[in-house]
Formats: sequence, C-alpha cells, structure tokens
Amino acid sequence: MEKDVRAVENPISAIFDLSEDVAKQAPNIKNLVRYASAFIIVWLIINILLGLVFLAQGNLFLMLIMLVLFILGITSLILLKRINHFFKYFVARQRAITAVRQMDPMVYAPKGSNVTERLVTYLRASIPAFQRKEVEVAMPGIVHGQNMQYSFDAYLKEPPGGMWKSTGMGMHGFAAYIKKFDAPPTLKDLQALKMAIEDVTQRTGIPPVRAIALWERAEDQVISDDAYNFVMNNGIEVKHKSRKLTCAMEIVSETEGSYDFIPYLVQ
Repeated sequence: MEKDVRAVENPISAIFDLSEDVAKQAPNIKNLVRYASAFIIVWLIINILLGLVFLAQGNLFLMLIMLVLFILGITSLILLKRINHFFKYFVARQRAITAVRQMDPMVYAPKGSNVTERLVTYLRASIPAFQRKEVEVAMPGIVHGQNMQYSFDAYLKEPPGGMWKSTGMGMHGFAAYIKKFDAPPTLKDLQALKMAIEDVTQRTGIPPVRAIALWERAEDQVISDDAYNFVMNNGIEVKHKSRKLTCAMEIVSETEGSYDFIPYLVQ
C-alpha cells in the first residue's frame, strides 16, 4: 500500500528518510542521464549531417530547422550535465550527513608528545589514504609557494603523478596542512592560513584535503564569531590546468583529551 505523502510522524526523521530515498534512486537517475546524453549526441551527429545535406540542396528552411534542433540538443546536454553534477553533490552530501549522524559524538586524541603529533597520529589512523607508504610527513613542514616560503607545524603529502602535473589528469595526490596556534585563531590568522595554502597549491598543483588551524583550548577560551563564520563559509580554492580544487578550512581544538571540529569533515 502506498503511503500518504502528507503523513509525517517526526519532521527531522522524515527529512533524513526522504534524503535517503532520493540517494537510493541516484544510480538509476545517473543511468537515465547517461542514456539520454548518448541519444542526444547521436541525434546531434545526424542533425549535422542532415543540415549539410539540406545546405547542399539549397533548402534553407529545413536547414534552419536543423540549426534550431541542434541548439536545443546542445542546451539539453548542458542541462543533463548540470543534473548529473547536482546528483553527485547530493549523494556525497547525504553520505557525509549520514556518517556524522552515526559517528561517536566524542572523538578522543591519541597519545603523543604534543598537540600536533597527536592530531597527525589521529588523522593517519582514521583516514586510510594517509596510511599509504607514499605519504610524506614533515613536522614541521617548510613549503615553498609561488611568492614566498611558509612554515606549517605539520605537512602531509602524497606526490602526484607526472600526468597530473602536465595535463591535470591521472593521480593527483593530496596535501594536508596543520598550523598550530597558542590561542584561539583569529580571523586574520585564518585569512593568512588560507592565502598561504592557496599560494603553495598554485605552485605544486597538489589538491589540499585538510587545511587545519589547531589549538589546545583552555577552559575559558572560545572562537570569535568572525573566525567561526570564516571557516564555515570559506575554503581553499585554486585551479590546476582545467580542474578546480576546493577544500574546506577547519578549526580543530583539543580539550582534555578530546577533539572539537569546526566544521566536522567526514573521512
């Protein structure tokens, strides 16, 4: 029996259930978009051939119709591409939200001699990609940008492949940056960190996956509203060849052996 769509028991749970229902349909929608795109591409090829035939015959009326249909076909392809991009974003976002809902609310810091070492240990234990033998770890890390040299308390890097450097295709590697602050990072601190990482990424072309402002929080310390809004609404944005690289900024604080993430990034 089909349920009445107006019947809602708990609004919050219903929203999550609806999101999961849509995510389950994403593979089918992806296939439909693929089939529709293939059909339109074939039609565009036929359209071009017919247009050339009508042009050779001097039939300007039919050629004009073919031109209009060609423009409609190109427009349809662009719209299908946007739909496909939206569903990729939706599914990734839905998986991230689901992972956060299911995670343990307390994230504990591992053992280590200092706050930076503990966070690096946590990241390497919780992110499988960071455990690969190709990953280089420097504490501290001195990294060159296009304009100057920067010092990070920790710098993790998996070198990209040669194809990525020259064409923007293939294995792109990744980089993670950690900058420790003795007090709550301010808006200026975060802006400077963003500029430094973007400058380094412009030179290396390696996509950043974590951009962390780290501090060991005392009981009476809090993040300012300006700093909070900055990390929630800004990220690292650079271009490499034809690819756009983006990474959210993050404030991580350690308090009495546990971590607080603003925002929390799903591993």
